[in-house]
Amino acid sequence: MIIAGGAVVAVIVILVVVFMNFRPGNSAGSSATLTIWGTDSAQAMDDLISKYTGPGSGTSSHITYVQIDPSQYQSKLLQALAAGTGPDIFEVPNRDLPQWQSVLAPVPAALAQTFSQVTLQNDFPDVVSRDFVSNGQIYALPLSIDTLSTIYNKDLFNAAGIATLPATWEDLQTDLPKLRQMNAQGQIVQAAVALGGSETSIADAPDIVFLLMMQNGAQMTSADNSTVTFDGGNGGASNAGLNAFNYYLQFSNSANADYTWNDGMGDAIDSFAQGKAAIIFGYSSALATIKAKSPFLNVGVAPMLQPAGAAVPVNYAKYNGLGVSKASANILAAWQLIINLTTSPTDENIYLTDTGAPPALRSVIAADMTDPTMSVFAGQALTARSWYEAKSEQYDALMNTAIQQVLNGAADSTAALQQAQSSMNGQ
Repeated sequence: MIIAGGAVVAVIVILVVVFMNFRPGNSAGSSATLTIWGTDSAQAMDDLISKYTGPGSGTSSHITYVQIDPSQYQSKLLQALAAGTGPDIFEVPNRDLPQWQSVLAPVPAALAQTFSQVTLQNDFPDVVSRDFVSNGQIYALPLSIDTLSTIYNKDLFNAAGIATLPATWEDLQTDLPKLRQMNAQGQIVQAAVALGGSETSIADAPDIVFLLMMQNGAQMTSADNSTVTFDGGNGGASNAGLNAFNYYLQFSNSANADYTWNDGMGDAIDSFAQGKAAIIFGYSSALATIKAKSPFLNVGVAPMLQPAGAAVPVNYAKYNGLGVSKASANILAAWQLIINLTTSPTDENIYLTDTGAPPALRSVIAADMTDPTMSVFAGQALTARSWYEAKSEQYDALMNTAIQQVLNGAADSTAALQQAQSSMNGQ
């Protein structure tokens, strides 16, 4: 079903490209009409748009933002593009450029003097170049960069007598027995950490596994990005990738000394909000959810755990960039708008204030390094990484299936990971 879904997406994208070849020429000017689609709040984007005074703005311009539910975003966007009714500008997830590149217009040559790859590297962390530059062309720019972090319950740490937060995975294993509580029947009543489960209980389970793989030195793809490898070996899921996969799974293995979680314990964020889990790993967006569920919970945020002795931290990025549709009649004006909004510290701060999201611009990152909460995400953006995923949603689903197969006893970890890898490669 997943592969079939990917085929449908591919067919629609081909139709979009064909349609674009028959669109009228692109233009820019003070009367530009631009439509933006995304999943961000309407207030945040409208506040930005209302203060835009760059090219294409003015009394005769018309810039409209349409907020779309994340669960329907991709399908609605594909349908609109195929029908020729798509937006001029739309959000592109940082791992999804391979899926959307054929329908995106890169930064026009006319703007190369004002915004080049050198400008991009000076303004944004390195991960943006890796995610949104292809064949020397820039396809999208972000307003925010989010990363996985360690979210912990301060009261549970204090009660366990743990004065120093874990900084490494080895530290976590040392602290685990102090934070985990089990009843007489051997059931977990307080988890040390929500780790080892599938998306049934841990929404970001695939991301955590992929991060562990990269932290463990796995080469996620071949050199030309044509093949998923997980370790750069003989095409099999072994060594670095498999070791990381096994490490993740041990926390939900009741026969393992580090057992502390299982899918039957329910949603990880709910468990954390109820004081039933000491640690979860999540993005900044999880903080608002936790606060809404439990306003008085004593929550702390710390950097994502790293392997002991790691010379350079490896963090996992998840964010959106704004890109321009090839079908737009105002490609130049659309890119002028994006560059103006994403490279202005003033505009970014408006967006961050409205959304509570972490910064993307280096200048704003530097300013946030003293903020008790945002400093974690700001600092991690500088060492954030992702990997080339031809079909990110499908890859996440396949990794989730691999986790479930092991947890359900349907396959061992080697077979499950090899199957996931083979499916990602269309075999």
